[in-house]
Amino acid sequence: MKTALAAAALCATVSGAAAETMLHLSETATVTVAPDRLVAVVRAEAAADSAASAQDQVNGLIREAVALAKAASGIAVATEQYNVWRLEPKNGAPSQWRASQSILLHGQDGPTLLQLAGALQQHGLAVESLGWELAPETARSARTEAENRALKALRGRADGIADAVGLQFDGYRSLTVGSAPPGAFRARTLAAASLAAQSEPSAEAEDVRVDATVEADIGLKPR
Repeated sequence: MKTALAAAALCATVSGAAAETMLHLSETATVTVAPDRLVAVVRAEAAADSAASAQDQVNGLIREAVALAKAASGIAVATEQYNVWRLEPKNGAPSQWRASQSILLHGQDGPTLLQLAGALQQHGLAVESLGWELAPETARSARTEAENRALKALRGRADGIADAVGLQFDGYRSLTVGSAPPGAFRARTLAAASLAAQSEPSAEAEDVRVDATVEADIGLKPR
């Protein structure tokens, strides 16, 4: 864990007839977690003399890809954006239409997903991106741990500062807890030509940082 000081300030306020010493602190904690979910985006694309023909080719590729993905154990699959566009003819050549659609694959069994991605490449699809991320439940657990560490560090600093000035902790007057979303998975986009030559892609995992910041106004009182 890494803990960083963001702010600390002491001030005196008056509440009725009594003066109260307020301490403002901010603390950030970081938890480093190994990613546990592999994510791939795979694209089918085709060109033809008509929009219908291009779409028919893409539809066939996607149907086959979805069937292969559903047959793979532990792999979730979802279809993504579908595009059809006309290519402008050049030098009197006939016009062409191009169609494409992507599918999103993810699972915690890395070898199975990589094997599936390789099979889809061999069936004419291209891997747009591939990389590791934190599964939602892992991200939540890491965020909670980072928040708890930040809160513990904040209270420890508050007690230390209060002791240094001859006072003691009297309670939180305000408390804000914020967590940044985990870093996005490291994605790699490769040229379609290089992907077609591979039997199976690879994806190396890199630890993900999860940060949490707490900020508080703390009342201090005489011992």
